[in-house]
Amino acid sequence: MAVNDFLIFNIQLFAEERTEPATPRKRRKAREEGQAAKSVDLIASASVLVGIIGLFFLGGFIFYTLKDFFVFEFSHISDEVNLTGQWIFRAGAQSVIVFLKTWLPIGCLSALAVLGISFAQVGFFVTSKPLAPKWERLNPASGLKKVLSLRSLVELIKGLLKAAVLSWVLYAGLKGSMEKLLLTMQMPLLSGLGVLLKMIFDLSIKLAISLFVIALFDYIYQRWEFEKSIRMSRQEIKEEYKQLEGDPQLKSKIRQRQRELARRRMMSEVKKADVVITNPTRVAIALQYDSKLMDAPVVIAKGLGIIAGKIREEAKKHNVPIIERPPLAWALYNNVDIGEKIPEELYKAVAEILVFVYKLKHKRSLTYSVGGRYEHS
Repeated sequence: MAVNDFLIFNIQLFAEERTEPATPRKRRKAREEGQAAKSVDLIASASVLVGIIGLFFLGGFIFYTLKDFFVFEFSHISDEVNLTGQWIFRAGAQSVIVFLKTWLPIGCLSALAVLGISFAQVGFFVTSKPLAPKWERLNPASGLKKVLSLRSLVELIKGLLKAAVLSWVLYAGLKGSMEKLLLTMQMPLLSGLGVLLKMIFDLSIKLAISLFVIALFDYIYQRWEFEKSIRMSRQEIKEEYKQLEGDPQLKSKIRQRQRELARRRMMSEVKKADVVITNPTRVAIALQYDSKLMDAPVVIAKGLGIIAGKIREEAKKHNVPIIERPPLAWALYNNVDIGEKIPEELYKAVAEILVFVYKLKHKRSLTYSVGGRYEHS
């Protein structure tokens, strides 16, 4: 391979690098495909943390509710009424009610935490495309590529880091509470149980906070990876722009064609003009006035340079009078568009020209007869 070919090849590769941020359309398409910057660990850790906090505030209620339930049931287990066999059904129904009273609030808090964290990450969006079967997932080569990918390496490092942090937190918590743990053996049952439960809660909240902090870093990484995965090359942005706005070259040709058609229609209207006012060569304005249909003269054609020359040619071809009035021509060109009436401040100047043109047309319409008498042709 020649050196020049190698350089061209490298430049082409560089041009196709995805270095540009994703456009809103690309982000919308990725979202429709179910792709978003989301950390599952953040959702799980938030759910655990909220559940533990809820258990701390509702722990007393849960403890006394369960205590009253078990005391009542075991104290009535030998009653004659319960010997009929209905005790089992009543106790089962009562246990369901107690379970809902004690654990349903914590479950609702955890569910709200899951919904809140999920909404904060990706917003509200429902799509079924991620559930659609993709046959490329069954390809062993694709599976091996995922196993050996950077994402798998990051997941491995994240798992090892999570295990190391949690092990350290657990070790530090147990080491600092070992003396209290030994003292519980010498305490009354309820007092020792209370101390033990407090130690478990303190350790659990530390582990949950550690998980949540690790999950926050995981979310930052997931967002960075997502932004990197949806980056676009400049060529892709150009292609997207063409799809949305149309090919600029094609649009330019369409506009040029539209201008040509408009110019042809304008030229076809020149023959209907009553007068063409010129600069004399730079500007040409064609005016039409019908006192029965119009309140004021209307500009039916105007142009500069070459267009002005063609307007004069059309006027000569159809015997339309051409009058040189440079200031008036420029005033009409700058202030009146095609199809518009002339402004009031130009009425007097245009009226003088139209009177002159009508007189000129009147003279041309007379023919000289043999008897020396003028007649209308």
